[in-house]
Amino acid sequence: YDQLRGGFSRYSTDVIWKVPHFEKMLYDNAQLVSLYCEAFQHSQNKLYAQVVHQTLNFIEKEWYDKKGFFYSAYDADSEGVEGKYYVWTKDELQSALGDDFELFADYYQVNEIGYWEHDNYILMRNENIAELAVKNNMTLDSIEDKIKKCREILLKIAEKRVKPGLDDKTLTSWNALMCSGYARAFLTFGNEKYKTIALRSIEFILNDLTQKEGKLYRTYKNGKAKINGFLDDYAFVIEALMQVYLITQDEKYLKKAKDLTELVLREFKNPESAFLYY
Repeated sequence: YDQLRGGFSRYSTDVIWKVPHFEKMLYDNAQLVSLYCEAFQHSQNKLYAQVVHQTLNFIEKEWYDKKGFFYSAYDADSEGVEGKYYVWTKDELQSALGDDFELFADYYQVNEIGYWEHDNYILMRNENIAELAVKNNMTLDSIEDKIKKCREILLKIAEKRVKPGLDDKTLTSWNALMCSGYARAFLTFGNEKYKTIALRSIEFILNDLTQKEGKLYRTYKNGKAKINGFLDDYAFVIEALMQVYLITQDEKYLKKAKDLTELVLREFKNPESAFLYY
């Protein structure tokens, strides 16, 4: 998890989930947003809510086009070095944070736990925040406020760094997953911005990623959609349509979901099996 910006890297390279392969993918983040919404509904854990809000802010800022589509990924490396965009030296952190460095270092384990290589540290959230509160004679809320200010300072510094390469194609299946994520986030937290983005997303899919006869395209870039949709494109768009229906009560989305389901059962049917073709 990107502790400063929000959003998840693709996978971990070690058993304690410290060092990621730093590539960020839309489909991972879309599904994790939905998962964390569900986890929050069950537990009311504020950390899960924070993860959703930070991740959606990252996606809106970095991967979202106001026309209603999302880009696909960030590369793992920048300036030819994997993770360079995300890691920090102790000197950089001390210089930026001053008196707040010690608390920040405890919170994000800028120590032998968070150490990576070449004097770089990966920010890895300490699980024992309550212990930090006692140690520093602070409330949990005051610690979170202080850490938030530290993050804001570091984000301004990080803005000057060279970003990883952007994969700027738009994939129908991944966009539908992200649409569902925004719809679930609106259902969970009631933020109107999430509803607006979900609606723009589904309308883009219906208007720009749909062929005249109702079939879906698979990919979009530079204003042009192409390639006939695969089974996962249809499955995730159908799911997104049902999620958008839940936040709008507009039956046109349910009808479109039904139409696409019928198309799938017709076009992808394998007459010799219960399975569908891809």
